[in-house]
Amino acid sequence: MSDSNEQSPEFIYSQAISYLQGDGVKADSAKAAELLAKAAEMDYLPAVRDLGILYLNGDGVPTDYEKAYQYINKAASKMDPNAVYHLALMYENGTGVQKDLYQALKLMAFCAAANYTGAVEDADRIEDELDAARNKYLDARPIISLDISEVDVEACCCKPMLDAVKNKDITMDMTYKGPALFGADEDGNEIVLEKCPFCGKLPRIVSHDKVY
Repeated sequence: MSDSNEQSPEFIYSQAISYLQGDGVKADSAKAAELLAKAAEMDYLPAVRDLGILYLNGDGVPTDYEKAYQYINKAASKMDPNAVYHLALMYENGTGVQKDLYQALKLMAFCAAANYTGAVEDADRIEDELDAARNKYLDARPIISLDISEVDVEACCCKPMLDAVKNKDITMDMTYKGPALFGADEDGNEIVLEKCPFCGKLPRIVSHDKVY
């Protein structure tokens, strides 16, 4: 094999994987990390992703969540499903980033759509976590106004609306006009709700971090 081929990021990456898996050589995570770093410097996407995962797990390198996020997020921005999957888990658990179940679900849903192994089950788990967290904060907030943000329903105007939101009969989604409430008509077709179908309160748009 020519020297040029041996210096290519693809070849360096393949060597790194051999050291990670002990394929034809003695397994050596530290050596693998060294080679991945070399290939990552050449912007070779799989190396960028896998180096981030090593930093995330402390495998062959000291655990460093800041570096893990830097590399994994860089690969995820290129729509690499493996990187997006790990980034979703970081957001779910608040590892190296502020915990954000909404972002975690969004990323995991992308992986599920890409048929990434286990992503459907993980997306369901994150959605269950998110539903529980949403219901907890909705129950704790005063039932006075109908508030929605670019993320979710933030507060409800009446008890029937609270129940409908908690049961996910009424949801928030983004439209070209901004956040809007969605429900169903008598035939079960999804429709935009201009006001609360129970008390007639108009929704107001607030920030997701609004303090109640």
